[in-house]
Amino acid sequence: MNKLPEKQKATPKGPSDDSSGQTSQEITQMKHHRQIFLADHRDEEHHEYAKLTLCFSDKGPYLQEDVYTPGWSAGNYGGGTVRTDLPTNFYRGQTPESFAEHFGERFREQIRQNAELAAFLDEANQRQKH
Repeated sequence: MNKLPEKQKATPKGPSDDSSGQTSQEITQMKHHRQIFLADHRDEEHHEYAKLTLCFSDKGPYLQEDVYTPGWSAGNYGGGTVRTDLPTNFYRGQTPESFAEHFGERFREQIRQNAELAAFLDEANQRQKH
């Protein structure tokens, strides 16, 4: 009978041992912000609605774009969800204005004026300075 391999001992990482340079405090803080609604857009001509959300998970931050659109027959709706993973430290040095420049015109103005995003970016960047 084969012997099962022994469990390998894990070496705990300290607050700044993360390869991304992120402290445990930053990681904890990001997890408090599970989702931040960024913007939405309704295209009346094509009967389409899109919603953009900044999300955080144990695997890291990501953008989620949900698109809803009518299907081919009456009463059917289609669309989909697109997930775009972000670098762990995507927020460093960002303001709502600079962050908005990464998006299409239909979302930019709402992102620039997003108070919840502004508060998150400000808090994250203040932690970075300390």
